[in-house]
Amino acid sequence: MNREESKTLTFALVGNPNCGKTTLFNALTGASAQVGNWPGVTVEKKIGRLLINQREIDLVDLPGIYSLAAYSPEEAIAERFLREEKPDVIINIADASNLERNLYLTTQLMELGRPMVLALNMMDVAERRGDRINCPLLSALTGIPVVPVSAAKGIGLKELQRAAMAVREAPITRRHRVLPPHGRDPDLEIADARYHYIENLMKAAVHKRPSASRTRTEIIDAVATNRFLAIPLFFAVILGIFWLTFGSVGSMTVHWVETFLAKVVSPAVDGVLRAAGVSTWVRSLVLDGILAGVGAVLKFLPQILLLFLLLSLLEDSGYMARAAFIMDAPMRRIGLSGRAFVPLLMGFGCTVPAVMGTRILEQEKDKRLTILITPFMSCSAKTPVYTMVIAAFFVGAQPLVTFLLYLFGVCMGILSALLLKKSVLKGEPAPFVMELPDYRLPTPKSVWLHVKRRIVDFLQKAGTTVFAATVLVWLLQSLTVDFRMTTDSTQSILAEGGRLIAPVFTLCGFGSWEPAVALLTGLVAKESIVSTIGVLSAGNAVALLQRSFTPLSACSFLIFVLLYTPCVAALSTIRRETGSIKWAALSAAYQFATAWYCSALFYQCALLVIRLIT
Repeated sequence: MNREESKTLTFALVGNPNCGKTTLFNALTGASAQVGNWPGVTVEKKIGRLLINQREIDLVDLPGIYSLAAYSPEEAIAERFLREEKPDVIINIADASNLERNLYLTTQLMELGRPMVLALNMMDVAERRGDRINCPLLSALTGIPVVPVSAAKGIGLKELQRAAMAVREAPITRRHRVLPPHGRDPDLEIADARYHYIENLMKAAVHKRPSASRTRTEIIDAVATNRFLAIPLFFAVILGIFWLTFGSVGSMTVHWVETFLAKVVSPAVDGVLRAAGVSTWVRSLVLDGILAGVGAVLKFLPQILLLFLLLSLLEDSGYMARAAFIMDAPMRRIGLSGRAFVPLLMGFGCTVPAVMGTRILEQEKDKRLTILITPFMSCSAKTPVYTMVIAAFFVGAQPLVTFLLYLFGVCMGILSALLLKKSVLKGEPAPFVMELPDYRLPTPKSVWLHVKRRIVDFLQKAGTTVFAATVLVWLLQSLTVDFRMTTDSTQSILAEGGRLIAPVFTLCGFGSWEPAVALLTGLVAKESIVSTIGVLSAGNAVALLQRSFTPLSACSFLIFVLLYTPCVAALSTIRRETGSIKWAALSAAYQFATAWYCSALFYQCALLVIRLIT
């Protein structure tokens, strides 16, 4: 094999947003994707490796774009990559059910003169709607191979790979170019010529369904995007998710795992340790430290899985795009466009990718404003904390209390946005244009990929950050200030340190050292609050909570956890995305001050009301 034959080829995936490009990328590369940033910018890139005819292919997933005109960071990245890197083959993905609009980008790509294949994705959707596309005729008219595929169902993938390799070997027979006549605006002339060219292609090769019939998407959208019903329906859907996740179904899964850990895992490990004759302090480390701390977090894994499963179903069905659309008007009142709703919604999963998701925002002011209010969207790492505290004080009201917490976080984000846009981040929001994809049934593979990524992140954090914090907490609560082993945690280094910072929270209603220490470890990872309480209570978290809190101070504690400074990983991401440590410091200080003020205000006002009543 010569050097040319052994060289790794580069194929570029290019397409409009919501054309199924990511689904196709995942279907072709599986789990081999690597994620990073383009050099010099913060737009994310994905590169996957696949093998076609014994040749190694680097598949580059370019950002979703509508054209090669460099009006946004994504378009600038795509155009520069295609013109400077000159990939061996361009695979242009077009939504077959919305082909006319997708073909505008196709005409621009054809003019680059690179080997190219047109993949008509979601052909099954187009056919269900009654559309008929003559792929051979479309290929003959454009001069490029046209392959019908359904990435979600894995249909046509082999044919697409064969076509891509074949076009790479074939010489380029013609270079498409649309030249405008003199005397008129060249850009307008080129656009007019492209649309005229696309119109002729559609007339010749595509038979559209009769316009009188309404599609399933149009029927659903008559309700889902209705002027009066859309927002109430959205909140009803979210409340339903909370009811399933934190109600009887989710609570039952937590109880099962908790029972399994307490009655099966812990006795089995204890038996192994005793049989091995290990020392008492090692047994304490494993049982009272690692198992009590990490187990306190792991028992919420099924609940987290259920939450991500339901959110993934909404996302893959196409409803999340409607949520961004219907929230555009309310978002503009706080100085943001509906586009900002997407990263804010991601914040309910994890603040880190949510902050990275602000890259889709074109204006720097919009990006910074969204970043500063994103931590108010309660991330999934706080879910175990809510569940643990609510189970100790508000049994039977978990879905409602959790929903109110999430809603309060959103309200505080809105109030913060109103404050910031009138002070440090003045300006008008950017215009918002987006496409609403058709509703479709989520595929098991796609949902599994979404859930798997989140669960792997959860388990990695439990096995690294939470594990390290658990061991450290056990060590500090097992040693006195003169470094002697003790079974009385009130005499430990941890207790002494906790007493130094506990007075800060006196007005909030929880001035004892245990909650103070738990909140401190929560700066590393919010799950560490649960593991710390698990270690300090030797596995009996409810008893410790009921000893440290009243129902009123428990509410105050929940408010503080909801609003206070995000974890160090989130702060690091904020610094990286804003390019300045001052914005990360502002976020940390502002979140802590807001949490303390709201928690203290709630507790003191509630005490005053109780005293007036009694």
